[in-house]
Amino acid sequence: MASRMKKTCYRAHRVILSLHLLLTGLSALAWADLPLEPAALDYTGIRTLTQQDPNLTGQDVLIAAVCRSMTYVNDKPQNDYRFNTEHDCLYRSDVVFADKTDGRFGISSHATAIAGILLGQDEEALHPAAGQFQYRGVCPGASVDVYEFWRFVTMILFDKQPFEADVISLSLGETFENWWTRGLENMAVEKNMIVIASIGNGTDAYNMLYPGAGANCIGVGVIDAAVDENGLVSLREFSTPKEGTSSVGPTSDLRCKPDIVAPGTVLVPTHDNDTDYILQTNWSSLSAPMVSGTTALLLQKAYSDPTLGTAFDQPGKNSVIKTILLNSAEKLPFWHKGQITPDDDSQTPLDFSQGAGALDAVAAYDQFVAGQHNPGSVPQLGWDNRILEANDSRHDYIIEAVEPNQMITATLCWNYHYQNQFPFGHLLDNDVNLKLELWGIDPNGSENEILVDVCDSVNDNIEHLYVKSDDRFADYIIRVVFSDSQLIDASTQERYAMAWSVRNNVTDKKWWQDLNADNKIDTLDLWTYLIIDQQITNSLDQLFAEKVLNLSPERIQLLESNWQNWKTHLTDFLKAFSNSETAAL
Repeated sequence: MASRMKKTCYRAHRVILSLHLLLTGLSALAWADLPLEPAALDYTGIRTLTQQDPNLTGQDVLIAAVCRSMTYVNDKPQNDYRFNTEHDCLYRSDVVFADKTDGRFGISSHATAIAGILLGQDEEALHPAAGQFQYRGVCPGASVDVYEFWRFVTMILFDKQPFEADVISLSLGETFENWWTRGLENMAVEKNMIVIASIGNGTDAYNMLYPGAGANCIGVGVIDAAVDENGLVSLREFSTPKEGTSSVGPTSDLRCKPDIVAPGTVLVPTHDNDTDYILQTNWSSLSAPMVSGTTALLLQKAYSDPTLGTAFDQPGKNSVIKTILLNSAEKLPFWHKGQITPDDDSQTPLDFSQGAGALDAVAAYDQFVAGQHNPGSVPQLGWDNRILEANDSRHDYIIEAVEPNQMITATLCWNYHYQNQFPFGHLLDNDVNLKLELWGIDPNGSENEILVDVCDSVNDNIEHLYVKSDDRFADYIIRVVFSDSQLIDASTQERYAMAWSVRNNVTDKKWWQDLNADNKIDTLDLWTYLIIDQQITNSLDQLFAEKVLNLSPERIQLLESNWQNWKTHLTDFLKAFSNSETAAL
């Protein structure tokens, strides 16, 4: 990485604050005991991961942050897209503005919030509601090149000027696919680029956004923050994604999106002050840098580990990161593939609201460092990156799952293909369709294989299996093959990445109890439980359901469609309320 000149100025107000702390009896040592913000990083496992390995800061990783101008005059951007690098949590950060300005003018509140998530470092932060805390972003040691959006798409994508980065992070987008979104799809293939983008803030704002909705990009949705009985938003507890605040799939061409979800409610640095922080609620713009920052931590590990780095630094590494993140994601309550039915949808790989689930940085790290493994007998955790060819038309990965109640998860990703010049048209004839299968090996005869599950989408370049182990089998085959819909000749081939895991099934999640999806658990959820369980929803007045219970028709359909399965997660639900509350009903 190119060396950067670090900011070394010392803040005068820090001296004043230190004197104040001495006078009030709060020693410097006490700062180490203060809570860390953003608290959402605890939820995603990022804090746990960096505590396990304090050297993981994103060092030697270069992120290209593409930020849109906040002001336009006659449709021309006014270049107010920059981070507030004078803020206490950013003044030490390794930031370069691609237009070579010093970043002291044209500052954006939106971009500054993103910068805080990625790079923030402030051990003496203060917020009126949160009190004193330490502020520390996901990857404060990473380097960030900041590009104004139109400058990036015209100079880097259209003109193809020289460009270097490990990750491109975008918290912006358009409702429809455009030449520049396809340009990013092509860059993912042509330059092995990892492109991560927010998916949009749901139906309350606008629809699903490209490039996050693109096939080769990682689209990130937002998990709603919990609220208390007074309607106050929590910084530390999160529920599930909601289509009002996190855009949902399918896309217009019927692909699954988002790919993954993360919290988007955090304290972030202000753009117009050097010390203040503000609360931003349910922004997918802030979910995306959590995933981008976690990716930077994984890349740092790869760059510092020769064996892992050699295996990873190959064509298709963008698909490797995608499979790692998706396969390690945590399923949130009510996760289900595709349409609302009780059956596993073999033609739809992901949940239209959650994608593969919630970002889990620790699980992603463990999945990544488990390393690459060739087809054949493999450990319970690992990944691979290779080409499937017509003359070698299936690759088998044999795993063991002997403990009861384990979940077998496998994720297959590959790239779609685009022209490498404007207008970057989609080369549909060059696309290949793959299939992912899970077979149980009959212990009474290893030559006998029994199909347990399959994922074969005709629309997606992702296949995903999430299957509970079957006590009939101890050994399984995860098989990568060409889809039944794929026409094969001697030249047919495609590079893919595949990740797999065998883990214990964890179902103790509080937010199963939020039956009406209002981000809190209260007596309205108890009413909902009783009504659904007694199957009286056919006579339930819709106005009562919406205005009193906060139940949408879609939510009623979701609960009813698979109630007996959902109900198994609510065994102790009634115990959550006092006898007096229950009696009052």
